[in-house]
Amino acid sequence: MSGSRSAIAFGLILGLSVALLLWWTIFQLLASGELAAAGARLAQGDVQGAARALGAADVPDLPALAARRAWMFASEGVFFGLVLSALTWLYVASVRREANARALQDRFLAGATHELKTPLATMRLLLESLRDGRVPAEKRDKWLATGLFEAERLERGLDNVLTAAGLRATRPKAKRTPGDLAVDVATAVEAMRGRALAGGVTLEVDCDGAATWLRDAAAIQLVVRNLLDNAIKFSPAGATVRVRAGVRDGIAHLEVRDQGRGLDSNEKVHAFEPFWRGSDAASGGTGLGLHLVQQFVQAHDGSVCVHSDGRDRGCTFTLQLPIGARS
Repeated sequence: MSGSRSAIAFGLILGLSVALLLWWTIFQLLASGELAAAGARLAQGDVQGAARALGAADVPDLPALAARRAWMFASEGVFFGLVLSALTWLYVASVRREANARALQDRFLAGATHELKTPLATMRLLLESLRDGRVPAEKRDKWLATGLFEAERLERGLDNVLTAAGLRATRPKAKRTPGDLAVDVATAVEAMRGRALAGGVTLEVDCDGAATWLRDAAAIQLVVRNLLDNAIKFSPAGATVRVRAGVRDGIAHLEVRDQGRGLDSNEKVHAFEPFWRGSDAASGGTGLGLHLVQQFVQAHDGSVCVHSDGRDRGCTFTLQLPIGARS
């Protein structure tokens, strides 16, 4: 949207500049004609006629004409300077947008490469070990569970990438259908229990009870699962991730609290930016999970915020969504 507005502004300024250039050229041609006519009058000794040829009423009016022309030239010079400044600003803004887009693309490629190659490498090692008989029989179930975990991780990464690509093509519009808040939360939590078990993290759920609401079921599942995935990923083994949900005054409240590494002040500012993975980029991820959370929550006319007391002090993500569809 901002790019299209800049393009329109650039087109208008460029068109105005071309019009001014044409006007200035015509004015100079006319002024040259006036000078030629005035010169001819002077050659004939007709000073009064020369003054009128230059555009003055008579000879005493020539100083006033010169003052008017000087003011016109100065004001036009200032205006041309402003136009050039505006064009320069648009050019610099365009270059910065392009640089930011390249930086986002680089961050995305780095995150996507890590997110896709790591589980693939793990699954390949697992399959090769099973094929070659290097895995003891008593450890096969654990290795298979690890392979399933990595496959689920790969699937989540691909889902986030494809979903984000869809968001770039068109603004998400929530397709709301009736559902139960407690059931939606429980479904998402159960889907992530295997992920939590593999990381040694305990999931606790506290829901006020059944509450009917209108929501996009697929979007809400993506929102809650991404929040849980983020909380589990940054929580140490033995930690607990707590999920609380309920409805107050027609607003659904959802809170995901972890005991992980937390966020510093800079990370909190950028937490929801696409492809941004913070200072701990080695932990993996495409940097899209929290961005998608924000996009889908806003598509539900809701809000999401994050609170953290600092590094190693955990995070709390809080969502607020209206339980009814906008009229």
